[in-house]
Amino acid sequence: MTESTTPLSGVDLARVALHNAREAAKQQGATSPRRRHTATRTTRRTGSREPIAFGEAIQQLIADRAWTAPVAAGGVLDRWSHIADDLAGRVTAVKYDADTATLTLQPDSSAAATAVRHRQHALLDRIAEETGGRETVRRLKILGPGRRKAA
Repeated sequence: MTESTTPLSGVDLARVALHNAREAAKQQGATSPRRRHTATRTTRRTGSREPIAFGEAIQQLIADRAWTAPVAAGGVLDRWSHIADDLAGRVTAVKYDADTATLTLQPDSSAAATAVRHRQHALLDRIAEETGGRETVRRLKILGPGRRKAA
């Protein structure tokens, strides 16, 4: 083997210096430093602190704060067009009273008011189906046509 006559520089010079330092340390009895192997740990949280889905967190918050009835009633007001799809254009859900569990409806004509009165029990059944129980809305208050009840 022939040795290169070009002088070492930069990284090659650093490698040679490191190699020489290690050899000198071995001759003096020093051992090479050992790297620690750190194990990856998974921490299990206790006390219901595990991550949960956003929707589940909201449902848990609603249940913990006893917001079930007002939230369900708000859903009735928002989803009125879905609950009473054939009456939605002629009858508007105006107000919900949580104390009496009464939903106030405003028909736009006498015919719509009559239709709501005839379908009152079916509407209550449909609302109970949507909200998960009869406790949310127990009674419908049907205003006369053209009369707007102040909220």
